[in-house]
Amino acid sequence: MKTLLKNANIITCDGDKIIYNGYMGYEDGKILFVGESAPADFKPDEIEDASGNTVMPGLINAHSHVAMTILRSYSEGYSLQRWLTEKIFPIEAKLVCEQTYTATLSGIAESLRFGTTSINDTYFFMDRAADAYLETGINANISRCVMNPEEGEDFSDDYRLKEEIELYEKYDGAGRGQIKVEMFPHAVYTCSKGYLKQAAEIAKKYDMPVSSHLCENETEVSECLAKYGKTPVEVYADAGLLDKPASFAHCVVLNDNDISLLKGHSIVHNPISNLKLGSGVADILKYQKSGINIALGTDGASSNNNLNMFEEMKTAALLISGISGDPSLADPYGIIKAATLGGAVAMHRETKGMLKEGFDADYITVDVSGPHHIPNHNIVNNIVYSALGGDVIKTVVRGKTLYDRGEFKTVDYEKVVYDMKKIKKELF
Repeated sequence: MKTLLKNANIITCDGDKIIYNGYMGYEDGKILFVGESAPADFKPDEIEDASGNTVMPGLINAHSHVAMTILRSYSEGYSLQRWLTEKIFPIEAKLVCEQTYTATLSGIAESLRFGTTSINDTYFFMDRAADAYLETGINANISRCVMNPEEGEDFSDDYRLKEEIELYEKYDGAGRGQIKVEMFPHAVYTCSKGYLKQAAEIAKKYDMPVSSHLCENETEVSECLAKYGKTPVEVYADAGLLDKPASFAHCVVLNDNDISLLKGHSIVHNPISNLKLGSGVADILKYQKSGINIALGTDGASSNNNLNMFEEMKTAALLISGISGDPSLADPYGIIKAATLGGAVAMHRETKGMLKEGFDADYITVDVSGPHHIPNHNIVNNIVYSALGGDVIKTVVRGKTLYDRGEFKTVDYEKVVYDMKKIKKELF
């Protein structure tokens, strides 16, 4: 079916291009054209009037643990290591497969509501998470988060790595490429050197992209230096995890050699989670100037406490101004591109992140009629500094509308809410 979108103010993320009162046509999930007019020979089956609202690429949440919606607001006021060991790991040990499936559905609904069309999601019981993504239509890079601190060289019997391989064999490429499977070793402090090396070898064997938590706070880095005499980035390099372009979340504490080693890779900036856990602030401008791709992510809803990428954009921009003391360094269009195209690069999604001919029809429509948008002198500035996640009125993935003005097209939201309340009683 051919669809024409008209009367849209389009932030393309193709360079710095903005098209006012523009047109976009797509068919079978692919964009055919974006411009100031529609080709005379384009005969749409459906016409959508954007009525002067802002249309932009769907947001890409390049690092999250989506099923942690069930842990939202459960643990507050802890630093990273205490938060994990005293609160998160113990409750996660009680989770069962179907609970994470429901919690993933809840996170998908939240993501669609706030304009996210692609998610990088790492957790466990990821086969059922994959089912949730396939059922709902949202794009996902998924991984069974693997960890084992035991020293050794042969981890062929490790059940986590076996589950990761099974996940890859069953789901990689599923849904006509909707699902990609990645290798995700949790962190340098939960994985031994030998285990990291084995994870890297498996990733190479199956051609899996690699992503991980890396250099999240001072404690992680100082403990790694004390244990190995090397930074976490150097340990990852030794293990072979930097041999191909990879994606690393947080990267708050990097020295110059770390930054050099990460050139050509991606860093996923998680500003709100990092602030909430007291981990610090990543110097994303310095990283970007050094040849590192920057993406944005929410992290899990337990350390954020939502999956709202509009908040990440605003916080990322404000941190640049606040930390540098120079507000001219915050580039709103650059922030939007980090939340779209940067995420696409980090997730190895070559046809996402831009509204351009040949790219996937993943886009959102943002209602700019509210008082917090008026008079809208600059639509890019308004998206970053004024827009709210709730301003999204339409979320489209590969040409299919998944959310439209309060209605979830592929999620039984009432059932999800009922089941989430039931899980809360079971767990807490």
